[in-house]
Amino acid sequence: MEQEYHVNIVRCKWANYINYTYIVRNMAANKCIIIDPAWEMKKILFYINLHNLGLEAILLTHAHYDHTNLVEALVDIFNTDVYISGIEADRYKFNCKNLNYIEDAQKVSLSSFQITGILTPGHTLGSMCYLIGDNLFTGDTLFYEGCGICANYAAASSMYDSFKRLKQIIGKDTFIYPGHCYGTYPGQPFLFVLRDNIYLNIEDRSKFIDFRLNGSKKNIFNFK
Repeated sequence: MEQEYHVNIVRCKWANYINYTYIVRNMAANKCIIIDPAWEMKKILFYINLHNLGLEAILLTHAHYDHTNLVEALVDIFNTDVYISGIEADRYKFNCKNLNYIEDAQKVSLSSFQITGILTPGHTLGSMCYLIGDNLFTGDTLFYEGCGICANYAAASSMYDSFKRLKQIIGKDTFIYPGHCYGTYPGQPFLFVLRDNIYLNIEDRSKFIDFRLNGSKKNIFNFK
């Protein structure tokens, strides 16, 4: 039986950082999972308490602080499991209580959720996207307007491969939820992103890498 999921979008801000945390709710079971909890605990707890939700897991797309800074506090409150790619945790020495490693293409079956991890290196070595129903949570890998920062040639080359793979395996009707936005509201279909994201339309690897490393850096942190 296919599960009915609702994605609650939480816009969280600290100083000039604006992140999007997502609370995915199983409507029948009244359980939820949180993706990349950041900055504003009150907003997250308000939604969970308003709907009297049980928290089944926290999913982390990568280890950067602006995607993980509320993890330990939430684990202290709910004693929930946390998932991150093993590569990411090892590379960036990420650790917390109740930590579980998820690998590429691994399917995690929780009591109320079916989750598929898709390893998408580029922004970080172990960045992970999560497919839950027809919703894809992309962290700092895929934005509507572009992609996450790549530190060097190898990282940009990995991002090229990650984008190529996403184009091959993600359905055009899948809803995309990035970690940051620059004006377009989260939850747009992949077809929309394919049309408007220049990186998804660069077929040549060397051109992709050059554009990512040497293209315009203007307004790169102008989050909305």
